[in-house]
Amino acid sequence: MKKEYLSISYECLSSIGNSFELESMMSEVVITFYQKTKASFVAFYEARDLSVPMIQAGKDAAFTLKQDSDKCYMKEMEDFFVIILPLRSSYMKFIYSKESDISYIFEMICGFSRKINFALSACAGVKELEEFNDELEERVREGVNKIREHENMLLVQSKSAIMGEMLEMIAHQWRQPITSIGMISNNMLFSIVISEDEPLDKPQFQSELEDINKQIKYLSHTIDDFRNFFKESKTRQEIYMDDIVIKSISLLSKQFEQNSIAIEVKNGCQNTLLYTYKNELTQVLLNILHNSKDAFESCRQENKKIAIDCSKKDDEITIEINDNAGGIEESILQKIFEPYFSTKKEKNGTGLGLYMSRIIVTKHLQGEIEAKNSKDGASFIIRMPILKKSEELFE
Repeated sequence: MKKEYLSISYECLSSIGNSFELESMMSEVVITFYQKTKASFVAFYEARDLSVPMIQAGKDAAFTLKQDSDKCYMKEMEDFFVIILPLRSSYMKFIYSKESDISYIFEMICGFSRKINFALSACAGVKELEEFNDELEERVREGVNKIREHENMLLVQSKSAIMGEMLEMIAHQWRQPITSIGMISNNMLFSIVISEDEPLDKPQFQSELEDINKQIKYLSHTIDDFRNFFKESKTRQEIYMDDIVIKSISLLSKQFEQNSIAIEVKNGCQNTLLYTYKNELTQVLLNILHNSKDAFESCRQENKKIAIDCSKKDDEITIEINDNAGGIEESILQKIFEPYFSTKKEKNGTGLGLYMSRIIVTKHLQGEIEAKNSKDGASFIIRMPILKKSEELFE
């Protein structure tokens, strides 16, 4: 082969396989062959039965030539030469003038069929891989969405499961104020009966009515507390950690009193402002506290105590809840965060409380939760970042 055609051959060879995107690669091949071999026309057809090229350079000649051969061939026309280069599922067409050194060009073009086929296979493989990746990403998105839907469903089930417990809490919270209202109203009626011939003691009546109003306000606040808890926290909000702990304890305070359970709070998180899902974090604390309360029912501990220790270090907050109810059996300690696992089957336990607590802490609060046995009972530890409004994390 002439030296000049060795250079042309190298230039054409270098244009093949420079891209894994079909149109981009073949555009470079067509343009390079067109310019370097001084062709009148070069085109790439994406399929053997197509007459309209995907990419072309130069001016096509008006003639009909059926592409049905698997071998590279050349056809001499009246004013030009046509070279057809069949590829695996496509083909290329070249047109040269009569002045061209056609024998060298034909030999060179036919020699590139294997290289171009290999590059086309690579493009097809990359395209299939990209389509597979797109399909895989879509499947992953669908899977993630299904998991989130399932978690949201379980979150609703978990809240529904503790609704009965909440009603019990409300009953405990209301029992004393309702009793007080009944006693005060009876006293007022008694005063009216015995004072038929004497004027009523208005200051005493006013004081008793004020007491009734206080009790009514307490009942109203209790309902608001529980109603707010059942509202879904769709967005984070800024709230002090102290308020979440105090609110969680207040919702269970009457039950703790009735069961003679003392609550001890070691608050090293005073004035710590969090940007979080308030109700979800409250639900986690309630689940743990309620489990501790239930644990005391199966042990003979006289001095029942639950200690809540909140501390912070750098940008992390740690909440540790300890009880002295005897702890958790080692054989089930690793299972308590699994869905539908419950040790309270006789009490219609759903097994969702601690599972949802783990989901909330890890997925919603970007933290972690663990359970272990301490000296006298169980210990639940929650760690999570002190997220501020200007430092929102991705979920």
